[in-house]
Amino acid sequence: MEELSILVPCRNDAAVLMIALDAVHRVVAHDSLSVETLIIDDDSDDNTLDIAKEAAHRFPALHVRVFHRRRLLPGLGGMLRYGMAFARGRYCVLVSSDGQDPVELIPIFVRHLRAGKQLVQCSRYLREEDKAAVPMKYRGYQIIYRTLCRLLLGTTAVDTTYGFRGFDRAFIQALGLSAKSFNVCPEMTFKVMLCGGAIEYVPGKPRGLHEGGQSKFQLPSEVWGYAYVLVRAFLHRAGIRRWV
Repeated sequence: MEELSILVPCRNDAAVLMIALDAVHRVVAHDSLSVETLIIDDDSDDNTLDIAKEAAHRFPALHVRVFHRRRLLPGLGGMLRYGMAFARGRYCVLVSSDGQDPVELIPIFVRHLRAGKQLVQCSRYLREEDKAAVPMKYRGYQIIYRTLCRLLLGTTAVDTTYGFRGFDRAFIQALGLSAKSFNVCPEMTFKVMLCGGAIEYVPGKPRGLHEGGQSKFQLPSEVWGYAYVLVRAFLHRAGIRRWV
């Protein structure tokens, strides 16, 4: 059985999916990692599904499995839970389908997970040079969000929202993730914090914004979801309403 399940949620990513998988394949082959790769196609309208099937033949070291998911519960949260349900690895890594993630960090994620961390989170805010890769409008809301995390949760969470992360699959599944969209990422981080799990932050710099995962992120439509999971975390910490 593979040690690591690489989860790649995608929708209408035919133009960029192969680029992302090629980068992951080079890392996996170089470090001889034992992996499976689950491509979760969220009922794409383009030929993403065909590209995913082609990748299964092109990148044998990734041990690709392709899932075509009907959009009964659209959004990143639904795709993540779907992927975890079929994953076989002890650990999982969530990778964007647009190739922006610094996937060379995957071996570092695995080392921290083997050492007992439940969540290994890539952070764009630990080094000044990494912050420059984040658009100014996102940096602004991140300052506000991190400040609220510190005030409401009493913790300096350096990057709760970036999706590129590794985690202990059984541990995370036991937390009961329920968020539907991109707010599943801070939900995961907050729940690990609240139940005393070990988190490691690893500095990383996204390669740039491409068509795909980041272009699907629209801050105005996501901000309420981010606020919701933060409030739920605060209510749990305050003993008002259990969440974990």
